[in-house]
Amino acid sequence: MVLLLSIVFSVVICLAVLAVLMWVRTPLYRVSTEQVIRVLELMLLGQATENDWRIFLGYPIRQEPFLDDIRHQCQLLDEEHFIGDSHTQGFLLDKAGRLRVAELLEEVRRYQRQNRG
Repeated sequence: MVLLLSIVFSVVICLAVLAVLMWVRTPLYRVSTEQVIRVLELMLLGQATENDWRIFLGYPIRQEPFLDDIRHQCQLLDEEHFIGDSHTQGFLLDKAGRLRVAELLEEVRRYQRQNRG
């Protein structure tokens, strides 16, 4: 009898754990067009922290392929033009990198205007 009760109790516990795992979802990191614009603007102003930049570069934007392409282009920019904020008044990219960020920012703004209607 004790064995039967322990088996039933174990099955109930396992089912409860499975139900909780299926009910609880992992949080999503959903980036909006406005957030991408804000990060790029901060980069141009020299006000973005390295943490802001790394978070933006590090998470794929699956819900919006265009924005993910911009993020990918920024990753390539980072590899070539990153200088950190210790060199020039808070700017994380050299001048050529900032010029490219300005171009990307304009692309994102055009995309935002087109999608608003």
